[in-house]
Amino acid sequence: MTPDNSACSAVDVPAVLAAEAEFRRYAHSGIALAVPEVPLETRAKLLELGTQYDFFRVASFTSEEMSLNVSKDMLRNVDLLALNLEEAAVAASVPVGGRSQAVVEEAMQKLYQINSHMFISITAGQEGSWSWDGNLLHHVPAFRTEVESTAGAGDCHLAGIIVGVASGLALREAQELATLAAALSVTSPHTISKTIGKETLRRFADRIAADLGDNVWELLQ
Repeated sequence: MTPDNSACSAVDVPAVLAAEAEFRRYAHSGIALAVPEVPLETRAKLLELGTQYDFFRVASFTSEEMSLNVSKDMLRNVDLLALNLEEAAVAASVPVGGRSQAVVEEAMQKLYQINSHMFISITAGQEGSWSWDGNLLHHVPAFRTEVESTAGAGDCHLAGIIVGVASGLALREAQELATLAAALSVTSPHTISKTIGKETLRRFADRIAADLGDNVWELLQ
């Protein structure tokens, strides 16, 4: 649970419970992020505490975990679900490799039946990404740029959405910010590019003439 050593299998339920004072401290304004580096049981407890203390609850799952029998109960405690196209195909119970738009629409429909209030983000590499805010499905194409490594791009995309939503952007606007952040991420050979920030994102957006909404540009100023 540290920024340099990252979350790992050593993070267990007692570790989450030991942090309950911090949940209490940030009640109604905190963010609970449950990601696959940590065991499923631990993530479930994190989301439960996030629900108890009215956090913004974010989760992602591996393809194996996206079997609805595994993740269904946890999804009811999620405000934002982040998947890649393969994970979405598992959620939709459709073959991997089908037409991306069809996979996304089927996944959205099935996930909506579980939690109709949940935001959903689905990334598809060079095809861009989709977001669902409970009413509209929005697609953002990937920005063209030089690629050093795609490692960590999905995590960077999710971080961009979280930052955007926390800053007051609508989900579709946060998705644009996330797409920009992911595009900058792949220009670095490092899995975690620690140089990404408001200034570097603004310069990068200018350089590639990124098509961003006014609110996103304003956030980058």
